[in-house]
Amino acid sequence: MKKLTSFLVAIAFVTTAHSQNVAINADGAAPNASAMLDVDVTALPAASKRGLLVPRVALTATNVAAPVVAPATSLLVYNTATAGVAPNNVIPGYYYWNGAAWVRFAATGDGWLTTGNAGTVAGTNFIGTTDAVDWVIKTGGAAAANERARVLSGGKVVVNNVGVGGFANDVFSVYADGTTNGTTANTSVLGTRAINGYTSTGFGVAGFTSGTAGTTFGVYGSSNAASGTANGIRGENVNPASIAIVGIGNTGAGAIPTATVSRAVLGQLNGTLAGTAVGIAVQGLIPAAMATGDARGVQGNSPADDGIGVVGFATSAAVTAFPVGVYGQAASATGFGSQAVNTAAAGTGGVFTGNNAATTYLVAGTGTAANGTIVGHFGYGRNAANGVGVVGAGNNSGAIFTPASGAGVAGTGTQYGVTGFATTTLNTNPLNNSAANGAAASAGGYFEVQNAGTAQTWSYVAVREVAGALGLRKIIGPGTVNTIVNDLDGNRVALSCPEAPENLFQDYGSGQLANGRAHIELDPILSKNIVVDATHPLRVFVQLEGDCNGVYVTNKSAIGFDVVELMNGISNTSFTWTVTANRADEVLPDGSVARYSEERFAPAPGPVAKTAQGTRNTKGPRRNDAAEVPSQAKP
Repeated sequence: MKKLTSFLVAIAFVTTAHSQNVAINADGAAPNASAMLDVDVTALPAASKRGLLVPRVALTATNVAAPVVAPATSLLVYNTATAGVAPNNVIPGYYYWNGAAWVRFAATGDGWLTTGNAGTVAGTNFIGTTDAVDWVIKTGGAAAANERARVLSGGKVVVNNVGVGGFANDVFSVYADGTTNGTTANTSVLGTRAINGYTSTGFGVAGFTSGTAGTTFGVYGSSNAASGTANGIRGENVNPASIAIVGIGNTGAGAIPTATVSRAVLGQLNGTLAGTAVGIAVQGLIPAAMATGDARGVQGNSPADDGIGVVGFATSAAVTAFPVGVYGQAASATGFGSQAVNTAAAGTGGVFTGNNAATTYLVAGTGTAANGTIVGHFGYGRNAANGVGVVGAGNNSGAIFTPASGAGVAGTGTQYGVTGFATTTLNTNPLNNSAANGAAASAGGYFEVQNAGTAQTWSYVAVREVAGALGLRKIIGPGTVNTIVNDLDGNRVALSCPEAPENLFQDYGSGQLANGRAHIELDPILSKNIVVDATHPLRVFVQLEGDCNGVYVTNKSAIGFDVVELMNGISNTSFTWTVTANRADEVLPDGSVARYSEERFAPAPGPVAKTAQGTRNTKGPRRNDAAEVPSQAKP
């Protein structure tokens, strides 16, 4: 059989040898006209079918022809060696000579297949370019408008833009409709959202940074629109009890280093404000649909011992403008621009400190604690007809009374409306008079009436004067001491008290002569509080109520006196009497002595020296910020 086959092949070969092409087959068929050599094993028995064996050589590099000598262009060989250095290295496989170098036929694992690849090696196998040319991805055709993404030769990745120029620090950039990189606009109209992230359990979009510089951000949003309501970053979550944007500043297992500020969210607005423009770095908005309930525009929370829930800094030092650290505005008669609440039983609601003063508050708690180096609290009632500067209500008082004509201070309490305490006794000025302007007197309260800025009358209440007798005064001031009664028509009229240059006590009584003599005992309480001696005599005035020879007074002392009829009369006439005596000195609780008995025309304090505190109006309520509220429409 082998002889027959060989014979047939030989016949076929010989039969066609005189032609311009050659056929090798078992059935003597002529070669295909398009082939110089036509090998057909179809008619051969299965055991005799064979292929074409290409010459096998061991190449050393793609740019070296050897071991083939002067290979012709398109010469085909099978390389059996792994040799050379990239990019001219060779591996086993079919190669052809292109006239200058050996070119390897791509095997199944050499190209990136549409059905995927297996056996790839990271770092060795890749899609891209091996020269300094951008790698471009297109869909829908070769037109420039069909470019979808481009990896620049330098490594940057650009989506929907040709990527020429661009921004220096962009590593990965996506261009939505109507955007530009400064040189070229977006390639195609694909949509208005450059990047959207969706998740049901994790992060829709997450940004992390390990840098230490103040300009390092995990996620950064910027709006470069010259006008309008464009947003740098918008977070939206339609699920209840969810958070649209969460900023977390992690410090790992360690603590934040001393003097380092860690920020979870930072809002920064750059540019120049012109006219009535309002710049807002961070804004929290509640839409009108949530007009009821406890909806909060901005909320801050800090569990740290010395932490702060919300901080606002106005860093401008302008003196003609009005920088504000935190501004709150309300538009309701029952609303508040800001509210401070401390839920602790001994907590203070709010602390306000001016003049860079030290902050002091009541340890038992209070509504507010106001501090300043000169003025702790300033209240200003602007209504000229009935404005009240400060209204204070104590004892959980339900009723709060303010004068219809207004007042600087209005106080209401179940026992005390207003109290005043002086904690220091002044004792440095021996001449407590008008020239000293009250500087040498301590008082619980001071009141003054002015006309064109000049004091007309003034009163010190609960005052201690250190000049003269070191006396204690209930009330002292120019003018009279009065009480009010009704006249015959029911109109109120004033009665004035008699006043003397000395501190005098008086008493009144009646008596009757018995055989021309009477002894009067003074009330022991009066006796205890007066002084009677050669310098301070007891002054007795007797008014007879019947006929007699007349009387005289003798044996005067702090405990009493005798009334004797003249000319040894023995009548039994009635009389009334009045005594006046100097008030006795008093040892005060601090051990000093108030020498009331020595006073006569004692020096008195003039009006308190005053310092006018300048006031200035702020810009007033900010204009309604509704104009700056971004659209609430869902993007």
